Amino acid sequence: MYDYAIIGSGVAGSTLAKELGEKYSVAVIEKGKNPTYVSEGKNVEINYVYGLGGSAVYSLGNAIKVDIKGYKIDNDIYKEIWEELKIKIPEDDFLNDVDKNFIELGFKKMEKFIDFDKCNKCGNCAKKICKAKWTPLNYLNESKVDIITKFNIKEINYNNYYEILEDEGRKVKAKNIIISAGGINSPRILKNLIDDENIGKNLFVDTFITVGGILKDIYLNKNISMLAYKKYKNFILATHYSKLLLNEIKKDYKDVKEKDIIGIMIKIKDENNGVVLDNNVRKEITKEDFKTFVKGIGKATKYLYKVGVDDIYTTIPRGSHPGGSLSLVVDEFEVKEGLYVCDASLFKEALGVPPIVSIIALAKKFAREIL
Repeated sequence: MYDYAIIGSGVAGSTLAKELGEKYSVAVIEKGKNPTYVSEGKNVEINYVYGLGGSAVYSLGNAIKVDIKGYKIDNDIYKEIWEELKIKIPEDDFLNDVDKNFIELGFKKMEKFIDFDKCNKCGNCAKKICKAKWTPLNYLNESKVDIITKFNIKEINYNNYYEILEDEGRKVKAKNIIISAGGINSPRILKNLIDDENIGKNLFVDTFITVGGILKDIYLNKNISMLAYKKYKNFILATHYSKLLLNEIKKDYKDVKEKDIIGIMIKIKDENNGVVLDNNVRKEITKEDFKTFVKGIGKATKYLYKVGVDDIYTTIPRGSHPGGSLSLVVDEFEVKEGLYVCDASLFKEALGVPPIVSIIALAKKFAREIL
């Protein structure tokens, strides 16, 4: 029997594995194995990854520190994260011309958990795992835990300890459970353990679109996206190559090449109006979200014109940072004795920026409370 069973091997789960594995017997339970993209939702398409390491295996390596409403994080935790992930700002000679142009227009260089000396600028951060970028796999490889993959949870029973069963008959027994399956799947798991009508409500996804156009031989597709960014009150702008944007432009310019596409991501701090259901997700763009997008599009268009883009195109709205879906249910981390939640589902409001370092910080804070 394990002291702790952590359900989910993503950012929060891997952090907890690393921290708790030093003192306790720990099992990490993962539904998948190889990273696989999943899309849910209609009006806002929500993308995430299940598999060992979760969505962060395909992240862009962004590190932005923000305050997490309701959770005070000590500065020493962030200092530790910056050291462990080797977070730093790229040197000027690493930037390509488009990033330099935006820096001259007032954008900042994004801090990244990427070893720029090892990065070959393939442009495939969101498609493949490489040794230049930190991912949750780093923490999992360092941790002293048992990792159980392809474990599709069928039911969880409690009788002085927890027994987690899967379809194929395997069982995991643990004194305590920590649900860290992310903003979409954590509420689905918790729904089988407690009865609360607020489970799954209050969902945000940091909704984003990419706007852009044609700029000959810019080669943004052969670079790390979001190397240059600018932060506003409720949204950020960041350089971003998007295949969806290319497809939109191809409707008018059939011969346009990937190397000629320039884009700016507009990522907003969206309202918590989404709901996670058993088999789907409902997420709408509210009037306030729409107003924020209008402001962002106005700013982004101004910068695109300045660098020489004539015709402006946009993608559909998407989200890749689901969270908040248990913030109305779980106070801090404990649901009841021996049952905990720790991941982005606890965030009380959208961050509106890449959340990975915030999720690590939250998990480290929880681990310190246990230790």
